[in-house]
Amino acid sequence: MRLRLVNTSAFRLSLIYALVFSLISACAFSFIYWKSANEIRAQTDSQLRAETTNLLGLYQSGQISALTQEMNQLNTDGRSKFFLYALLNRSQRDLLAEIEPNKELKPGDSVFATLPLKTVITVPEADEDALNSDGKAQLNQDARVLLTLLPDGYQIMVGSDLYERQALLKRILNVIISLVLVVFTLALIVGALIGYSVLRRINKVRETAGEIVQGDLSQRMQVTEKNDEFDRLNLVVNTMLSRIEQLMQTMHQVTDNLAHDLRNPLNRLRNRLEVSLIQNLDRSGYQKVQRESIQDIDDIILTFNSLLSIAQAESGKHDQDWTLIDLKPFIEELAELYSIAAEEAGITFSSQVPNSCKILGESQLLAQTFTNLLDNAMKFTPKGGHIDITTRFSKKTAIIEISDTGPGIPVDKRDEVFERFTRLDSARSTPGNGLGLSLVKAVVERHHGSIELKDNNPGLRVVLRFNAHDPDTQKSDA
Repeated sequence: MRLRLVNTSAFRLSLIYALVFSLISACAFSFIYWKSANEIRAQTDSQLRAETTNLLGLYQSGQISALTQEMNQLNTDGRSKFFLYALLNRSQRDLLAEIEPNKELKPGDSVFATLPLKTVITVPEADEDALNSDGKAQLNQDARVLLTLLPDGYQIMVGSDLYERQALLKRILNVIISLVLVVFTLALIVGALIGYSVLRRINKVRETAGEIVQGDLSQRMQVTEKNDEFDRLNLVVNTMLSRIEQLMQTMHQVTDNLAHDLRNPLNRLRNRLEVSLIQNLDRSGYQKVQRESIQDIDDIILTFNSLLSIAQAESGKHDQDWTLIDLKPFIEELAELYSIAAEEAGITFSSQVPNSCKILGESQLLAQTFTNLLDNAMKFTPKGGHIDITTRFSKKTAIIEISDTGPGIPVDKRDEVFERFTRLDSARSTPGNGLGLSLVKAVVERHHGSIELKDNNPGLRVVLRFNAHDPDTQKSDA
C-alpha cells in the first residue's frame, strides 16, 4: 500500500508542491532575515553616529581635555553596557590603519567597520581566564565601530557590542529553518493524505471495473455528493455502462427472437423439401413446393434486411447522404400512393399538408419509416375505416400525425412494441416479423426526432416530431 501510494500522481504532485512551496518559503524567510539584519545594522550605525555627534560637539566646545573627561565618565556609568568609547593618538595606535589600511581620511571624516570585539577592547589575562563560557563567546563576537579623525592626530572611536543583536539574528534564523522544515513536513503529510484519498477512490473504480469485466454489467461507479472531477467522470462512465448494458440486453433479445422467428420458416422449408424427396410429385406439385420455399426464403431475407436497416439507422451510416427534404411534396406523394390502395381495400384516406417545411434527413430512410407506419395502418384498419395523415408546424418543429380507426395499441404495450421482434397477440395472425416499429424508432431517433403513440378513439394516432429548418436559414445556406 505504501509503495502504491508513492507511485500515485497525486502524491508526486504533492511532493513537487511541497518542494516548491518550501523553496518559496525559504526565499521569503531569507529575505525577511536579510532585511532584519540590515535594519539592525542601520539602527546600530544611527546610534553610533548620534553618539559620535554628541562627543564631537563636546570636543569642539572643550577641546581634548573636556572630551577625555566625558569619555571616562561614560565608560564608568550604565551606558558602557551598550557603547564602547576610545580616544587615541595615532602615534600610540593607528586604528585607521587597522580598519582601512589603504584609505586616507581628513580630520572630521568618519568610517564604519565591523571588528572582533577582542581587538577593540583589551582584557587582562587574569580577567580572561576568569571569564565563563558566555563571556569568552561574547569576546569572540563582532563589534560595530565608528572611527572619526580629529585634529592634532587624535582619533575617536565609538563602538557597540553586537553579541545580543547577532544572538537575536541567530534565533530568527533558527525559527526560519524550523518553519521551512515544518512547512515541508506538513506539505508531505497533506500530500500523502491526498494521495491516499485518490488511491482509495481509484481502487473502488478498479474493483467495480473488475466486476464489470467478469460479466456483471449492473455494477456502477460510485458517485458522491462532492461533485468533483471523479464524480463527473463516474457519471459519464455510468451513462456509458447503462448504454452498453442496454445494447447487450438488446443483442441477447435480438439473438433469442431471431433464432425463434427463423426456426419456424427454416423448419417448414426443410420439411417441405424432405417431403418432396419422399413423395412422387408431379410438375405442379414441385412448383408449389418451390413457390412456398421461395416465400419462406423471402421472409428470412426480409427479416435480415430489416435488421440491417435498423443497424444502419442506429449507426448513422447514411448521415453523409442527408439533405433538406420538403415535407409537403414528400408526404403528398406517399398519400397519393396509399390513397389508391386504401380505396381498393374499402378504407377512406385523407391528408392535410397545408404549408411547406423542410427537415434535414435521408430521404430513403424517412420514406421507409412513413411506409412502415402507413402499412401498419392499412393492415389493422378494418373495411369502412379511415386513415388520416396531417402535418403542422409549431416553434420550429415539424409535427406529422398518422391516425387510423383500427384496434389501437394498449397503453401498457406502447413502449414494448418498439422492441425488436415484438408482436401483440392481435397481430399474430397477420404477416410480419415485429421489426417495423423498431426501424421507425431507430430512424426517428437518428434524425433527432421523437415518436409517440396516442389514442385516436377509436384507433391509434402516431405523432412524429422533427426539427424544422428556418426558410431564411435555408436561403442563406443556398
